[in-house]
Amino acid sequence: MKLFSSVFHPKALRIQASPTGRRSAGLLGVALWGGILGLGTVGAQAAAFLTVRGTAGRVEIQETGNLWRSQVGIPSVALGLRTGTGRAVLQSGTGQIVVGSASRLRTYQEEADLLEGQFFLQGPVTVHVQGNHLFVDGGGRVRVDLAPGGSTLRVAVIGGSGRVALGTRIINMQAGQQIALKTGQLSAFRETDPWYAAQFRGAGAATVEATRGGVRIFRGEAAPVNATIGDDLAAGERLTTETNAWAEVGFTGGGYLRLTEQSELSVIAIDKTAQGREVTLQLLRGSAWNVVEKGQGGYKITTPVISTAVRGTVFRVDASGLVKVFEGQVALPSDQDATVSQGQQIQQGSQVEPLTPDALDAFNLARDAERAQPLIFRLDPTPASLRELALSAHSLPDATVTATIAGRTVNLSAAAGTQGLFQLERLQDTLPEGDYAVQVKATRFGQTAMQTRRIRLDRTAPALSGLRVSIKGRILTLTGQVSDAGTTQPLLTVTLGNLSYSRHVQGSFSLLLPVADPALPIRVSVQDQAGNESHAALP
Repeated sequence: MKLFSSVFHPKALRIQASPTGRRSAGLLGVALWGGILGLGTVGAQAAAFLTVRGTAGRVEIQETGNLWRSQVGIPSVALGLRTGTGRAVLQSGTGQIVVGSASRLRTYQEEADLLEGQFFLQGPVTVHVQGNHLFVDGGGRVRVDLAPGGSTLRVAVIGGSGRVALGTRIINMQAGQQIALKTGQLSAFRETDPWYAAQFRGAGAATVEATRGGVRIFRGEAAPVNATIGDDLAAGERLTTETNAWAEVGFTGGGYLRLTEQSELSVIAIDKTAQGREVTLQLLRGSAWNVVEKGQGGYKITTPVISTAVRGTVFRVDASGLVKVFEGQVALPSDQDATVSQGQQIQQGSQVEPLTPDALDAFNLARDAERAQPLIFRLDPTPASLRELALSAHSLPDATVTATIAGRTVNLSAAAGTQGLFQLERLQDTLPEGDYAVQVKATRFGQTAMQTRRIRLDRTAPALSGLRVSIKGRILTLTGQVSDAGTTQPLLTVTLGNLSYSRHVQGSFSLLLPVADPALPIRVSVQDQAGNESHAALP
């Protein structure tokens, strides 16, 4: 039988069977804390309440029957709490627990039991962490990282001091130290990812920016769907690539990830913050190429065996634990905060060694150069009047070209067999006649180019009236009127037998034309710029 012990008073000790059967040997040493470490008073404070001081984003509390629900103004945590993309600030006694995105805790022995995710503690506070008891002294500041899959399980002291019970050992920790919960190894700590210092401002976005081959999105229990450019990936959703396929995902604030073939990526959370954003991803299999823009906040990607944290760099990480750095520096919280710098690589469990690029790296570098091409955009000339909206434009082949008119936005399609030509033949829903401003925009990986045209949709033919013909000798005189609402003069065409004569007219007109045979039929037509046409035949 596994036992949990908890100290609520220096003279009191309760020992209970673990209700979950989790690894709990770390709690056996807590009985020593009451007399040796003087935790009784703090323990009593922590045991009183676990109250909610603030929430942002998606925060849920657990109810009886393992039901979870969101609630505004959650007063306290009775059973458990979890976050999606969001944060919660909890008070435990006089201490505080900040719960980061995609994190989960429960209450046990009237204390917080941290199960998964990221947490920031301000003492004095006592919590359970992965079956181990953690006490943070008054004024202490501690982060707890419990990455999905267990690639990072650590407690790190940022300021002040704290104590961890591991088995029968009680380990004292000072600022600048961390302990690996798997091994109990104590090592130096250097903060590289202060997510808790950035004010949360809502959920960020991860958007599919490019795909090749078979790329699919998994959303909950629903059947997977083919990924298309512009699809957003919500927290908890997965992206997969098949053989000879790849996908690029861009993030709020800039930067992108390229998921190469036969790979799978899970989006844990993307927070918008006052400092940019905090991106948390999990690479389940395959390889991911990461281009992280400097000054945009934190970026973490974990694998089944390793975790990385960066704030601006270019690197590759494989699910097997291989990390290659092509620019900047990557920290490995799952490996005692080892760092890998530009021109270096490391395989989990091995030493840092010089970078050795391979064919996959060459592909990624070439694709990066292709992405970096400046955006070109040219909107082809458009008549001032049209019966239906029709557009054509030129840009880079992987650009997205859209037209916005009367509040609706439609895509221009890439013309088959022509690189970089985009066309809109007509709108699906007809717009009323009238004058419109059309905004045509090309976008590509954060670059935007735009042009605006004014056009008139015109489906009304110009009118012919008052036509009269007189012939004197070999001269034919045609008079009449042409009226049209357009801004340009319609084209009047007079056909005598096999001969035609044309002139742009508006209003009253008089034409003198040569006629070889007065018996020839006279046909008159008038056409406006939009192609609308009226006809008349004269004897």
